[in-house]
Amino acid sequence: MRKKILVDPVTRIEGHLKVELEIEDNVIVSARSSGMLYRGIEQILIGHDPRDACQITQRICGVCPIAHGMASSICLDSAFGISDKIPENAHLVRNLIHASNHIHNSILHFYHLAILDYVDVTRVKKGVSPEIDLVVQFLQRDEKAPFVPREEDFKFPDDVNQRMVENYLKALEMRRISQEALAIFGGKMPHQCGIIPGGVTQKLDAGKIENYLGKIKEISAFVNFYYWQDLMDLIKHYPDCSSAGKGCGNLLAYGAFPVPANGLEKFQPGGVYYSSTAKIEAFEPERITEAIEYSWYQGSTGHPATNFPQPDPFKEKSYSWLKSPRYQGQVFEVGPLARVMIAYAKNVQPWKNCLLEALDSTGMKINDVISVAGRHLCRGIECKLLLKEAEKWLLKIDTSGEFYFDYEIPQESRGVGLTEGARGAVGHWMSIKDKKIAHYQVISPTTWNCSPEDDMGNPGPLEQALTGLRLKDENQPVEALRVIRSFDPCLACSVQLKNSNKLHNRKFYIWA
Repeated sequence: MRKKILVDPVTRIEGHLKVELEIEDNVIVSARSSGMLYRGIEQILIGHDPRDACQITQRICGVCPIAHGMASSICLDSAFGISDKIPENAHLVRNLIHASNHIHNSILHFYHLAILDYVDVTRVKKGVSPEIDLVVQFLQRDEKAPFVPREEDFKFPDDVNQRMVENYLKALEMRRISQEALAIFGGKMPHQCGIIPGGVTQKLDAGKIENYLGKIKEISAFVNFYYWQDLMDLIKHYPDCSSAGKGCGNLLAYGAFPVPANGLEKFQPGGVYYSSTAKIEAFEPERITEAIEYSWYQGSTGHPATNFPQPDPFKEKSYSWLKSPRYQGQVFEVGPLARVMIAYAKNVQPWKNCLLEALDSTGMKINDVISVAGRHLCRGIECKLLLKEAEKWLLKIDTSGEFYFDYEIPQESRGVGLTEGARGAVGHWMSIKDKKIAHYQVISPTTWNCSPEDDMGNPGPLEQALTGLRLKDENQPVEALRVIRSFDPCLACSVQLKNSNKLHNRKFYIWA
């Protein structure tokens, strides 16, 4: 007999995600992923001065605003016709601001969003420190709440379990330092003001460079020892995570962190990987479409540069405010897993060697990377390599050089800005008319990963990753929640303003 389970909202993510699971004989036979807030930032932008977009779009999300600031600035550079005129210094400073946010997000996701799916706080020793006691008190599970893990769901030995909670506290400090590093060049965080169309807002001096370098070295010490050790232990003690949550298998990345000296090559390359053929191809932006068959919008499938469906909260059959981005009509996963695997497939260093070394350390095979464990592993790899590269970018800055290129706003133009946020591919498309924004469209990472079924009947990446998953106990779908959180969903990014209609009368199930 089939049974339905509703998790609404999924906790320890950004924004409001509802997931409906249909279960038969302890196996998930179908899944529906629903974004329950309405997208609206694009409508707010229409009629604004184009330069406002860089600041307004950062308000999409307080956790990963830098990716939107970067995508918007790249989009404006494109629309203003100055993409090839941005000074090398500006690219380097943009990369440093952007990398700081990636590093922060990797630490945030592992310790403060995901690891509590694997750590048993009831076994933590009390009296070690007042801070640990407060954390344990804060993290105590409500045994009366639905979907609370059982004791047998946790596999860490006591010493590893204890260390993880202690590192939970250390990670809070590392996140603070990451934000401070970002603010050296970005002015503040969240919603930095350093990255703008044309370059960046400030010239650097030796003091700022030394300050940033000191913070990066402190974070590197934490990441290379504590974070990496905890990541290896997660994969070691939860071997099932290397086969769970495989999903669609298709991977897509726009690429990020341009390297000016190499003809604006990207440190982290873009590409498209097809699981059916195991082939890697160059990414072509014009092949992106957004379907809305099961989304609360009226309109048709189209390209984001010209397509702007209108919201319809009463549309029949629909079950999500997320649209369904597709590439050549196919479903693709985006994010750290996609980026690292595409770099591996393209033989790009240092990504390939770092992945191979990590696989050797864990005993995982390359085919195991598309999984829950692989998503966590690839975030860790990114964090390590970006910290190393940030030091190199920092030392390449010429403090006597230019950091900005001036421009004029055209009467009419179009632009596109593609980059990578911590959670995956971020795209901004804009058209200008009479020197004002006439059209603006954003596709965020979670719009790809948590998208609903499309007009061809293809479920989104998260829906596919959940389908076929075996649960130990259908009343306690712990394995499903681990899969969901491995994608690090951000509904604030994918659906950006709250919808006021009262169509959906939902119950709320919380697993803290």
